[in-house]
Amino acid sequence: MRLRKLLAASLALVLAGCGGGGGSTPSNVAIEGHVVATGLNQPMQYASNPSHATIAYVIERGGALRVLVSDVLQTTPALDISGLLDTGGEGGLLGITFDPNFSSNRFFYLNYTSGSPMTTRVARYTMAADGLSASPGSAHLVFAWDQSPFTNHKGGAINFGADGLLYLGLGDGGSGDDPNNRAQDPQQLFGKILRIDPTGDDFPGDPDNNYHIPPSNPFVGQAGIRGEIWDVGIRNPFRWSFDKNTGALIIADVGQGAWEEFDYEPAGMGGRNYGWRIREGAHDTGNGGTPFSNTLLDPFLEVPHPAAEAIIGGFIYRGNLLGSQVHNQYIFGDYVTSKIWAVTITPSGGTAATVPFSSAVDLTSAINQGLSSGIDGPVSIDLDSNGEPIVVELNAGRVIRIVPKPVP
Repeated sequence: MRLRKLLAASLALVLAGCGGGGGSTPSNVAIEGHVVATGLNQPMQYASNPSHATIAYVIERGGALRVLVSDVLQTTPALDISGLLDTGGEGGLLGITFDPNFSSNRFFYLNYTSGSPMTTRVARYTMAADGLSASPGSAHLVFAWDQSPFTNHKGGAINFGADGLLYLGLGDGGSGDDPNNRAQDPQQLFGKILRIDPTGDDFPGDPDNNYHIPPSNPFVGQAGIRGEIWDVGIRNPFRWSFDKNTGALIIADVGQGAWEEFDYEPAGMGGRNYGWRIREGAHDTGNGGTPFSNTLLDPFLEVPHPAAEAIIGGFIYRGNLLGSQVHNQYIFGDYVTSKIWAVTITPSGGTAATVPFSSAVDLTSAINQGLSSGIDGPVSIDLDSNGEPIVVELNAGRVIRIVPKPVP
């Protein structure tokens, strides 16, 4: 099942609601959901301002950067780039991240698709000192990649690592089963995690690409391999994150028709092949094709369909409010089933120990207790300025906090 189902509400696609299944359901989880904002137009991701703890943003797929001040949604967007976007298929405004030096330069980065042909672009903007607006004229293009001929599997999240470099997850470029085996192609950026330095420019003759390829990238200098590549064999890394304590990379890779997968990579250990399209999860697909490398790494967690069909990666929860039930747990969700789970990740041997899906704790019913209507189409699980979890719902147009359940 393709991630275009993740955008089904606006694309007039019909979702066959699949049963939740899998994971344990605790009898008494002392958490619940609390609605922060409603009425958003296809919200995609939440991000807190690193310099203003009371200010946060929600990107809308159509191009608006909405502002929350002390959890109150403001009428005027901080920025609207709707005129730049191609929202066909799985396109639109898909990701946001802040520069490591935001407190001094006020830079933030947006990941979006524009056309024609459909092109993934990463652009840098400058936020006003009060955190409430950003000028369209401050745009500085960093990265561009032609996404034709398909309109699905465009990735989404962009994040800075602890090394101060920008990581970008590109999907395999679309259709089904990666027909051209692009995720394994060393000369294609499709189906890869990329690492670039947006402060330099190795492409002075190209106005759309203004970045430096870090010389410490794992394949720099190897003939026939793009130097931007950090990891390969990814299908569609729509939402993924770094663990703030360890710097580990946790990739939630949306599956094709049978398995959703989660990969764990300790900080600085790139150069890995996660197997797509040769494997889906830990299973051979029969698709064939020449592998980028012979060692194909298995996920630490895989979820069978129909228990999940469009996974949404989250974070290892390191906050203080939710207590031992979810502390140090990886919180993740699924768009199709509208479920949220938590699972323990145990680093082991340069990756993480394999855990069965049955060990994941289903938090959905507990979260839903605090809502007038249950979670509907989660597309991002993010952290607020205090490290507390936020759920963004595409279908319902809401932003939800996960909070402690009041003591009777």
